[in-house]
Amino acid sequence: MGYSEPAAGSDLANLNLRCEDKGDVYHLNGMKTWTSDGLYGDWIFCLVRTDVNKPKHEGISLVLVDMNQDGVRVRPIQLISGDSPFCETFFEDAIVNKADLIGPRNQGWTVGKRLLQYERSVHGGVNTSGAQVKEKSLSLSDIAKKYLGHSESGKLNSSSLRDRLLKLDMNKHAYRLTQNRVIAETAASAPTLATSILKIKGAEFTKDSAELLQHVMGSQGSGWEGAAFDEAEIEANRNWLTTRAVSIYGGSSEIQMNIIAKRTLGLPD
Repeated sequence: MGYSEPAAGSDLANLNLRCEDKGDVYHLNGMKTWTSDGLYGDWIFCLVRTDVNKPKHEGISLVLVDMNQDGVRVRPIQLISGDSPFCETFFEDAIVNKADLIGPRNQGWTVGKRLLQYERSVHGGVNTSGAQVKEKSLSLSDIAKKYLGHSESGKLNSSSLRDRLLKLDMNKHAYRLTQNRVIAETAASAPTLATSILKIKGAEFTKDSAELLQHVMGSQGSGWEGAAFDEAEIEANRNWLTTRAVSIYGGSSEIQMNIIAKRTLGLPD
């Protein structure tokens, strides 16, 4: 999905990728950023500017672009975690067939917003295709006992950490109940505005879990490489760095709260 641009992140409607009518085809000029797995894509859906004279939420269309052409160039972005799942995608007179316009011309914002609800549902652990996110077999409590020790009855030695683990576990149970309710509600339809709630809370739990895991491991959870750290410890540190972004991608938490305030609670702008 080609949505974000350097000047159009949270304010997505500020996008500037130009899509000009050239008779039988459209020409694209501009760029997209944070294109997930852009190096491996054969096709990309892009929100583009088809009319610069309309207000920014209008004059936007959604097109499907063949990435295997000379006019499309992809460059990976190196992240602080060491991974490069995201890319910059450049369009230089890239060709778009008019048959690959998705929905009405200049009404792509409506289509794009709907598709974002699907994306947020996945980030919120609710996959409308049926495959849901599953917990890892080794729980955070088990890992804590390994690093911090436990009594003969299996009780974790640190009382303060027990409280943190218990609170996180209770919140996760409540979250899973909400996930199940949303799955049931959307079984015969598209995702609802509840995906924004799940996106916010899911981002919080993901970050809290990664932070708590690193805390449990102590200095061993800060390893980057070397024989002093095992694979799980290195992964914990890199995962902690990666999770700093979960409250931003797919629509920042602030944007989700605005959506909830406006469309669920009916609050004024």
